[in-house]
Amino acid sequence: PRRQELCVNNLQKLSDQTSDGLRKAFIQCAAIETFWLWDKYKEDKKKDAGGGEESPDVAAQNQLESGTIPDDFKRIMYYTYGDYRDLCLDKNIGNDVRDVENNINKVLPNNSAKSANGHSRQEWWKKYAEDIWKGMLCALSYDTTNKNMIEHVRPQLTSTYNYDTIKNNLEDFATRPQFLRW
Repeated sequence: PRRQELCVNNLQKLSDQTSDGLRKAFIQCAAIETFWLWDKYKEDKKKDAGGGEESPDVAAQNQLESGTIPDDFKRIMYYTYGDYRDLCLDKNIGNDVRDVENNINKVLPNNSAKSANGHSRQEWWKKYAEDIWKGMLCALSYDTTNKNMIEHVRPQLTSTYNYDTIKNNLEDFATRPQFLRW
């Protein structure tokens, strides 16, 4: 399958069972997942090196540092975003995240009813989807080797891939049924 694992640690160990606590856990999980996906992406690119002037992993990192996410990695990000959306909206087709689903249910009701904070799952996702996307972009501004932020990358990525600019493509992709994204 496309997704072997998804970072859900902060959602599994959700201690602040409030809307804000859930928001923070989703952002952290999405950011961590994106960071490790980028690291794996570069490792896979390194294996593809053909002995040219610039190895593909270095080229990908240089492209990212210039403010452009490689198209094939952007696609991976869209899939990941969709996976977190499915978790939130209780549309995940896997059965390996029972703890996560239970914790989300404690904050957001599993049906169309509204939670104590007045949000349905759909409304909650709509309210915080942009923050989750920003967390994913933020993760890309960290160097995967020394784990330090590359200061100039984050503003470039957040302006180029601003949620309002890409929202239609991203949400259209994420609303596809999960089994079609596998």
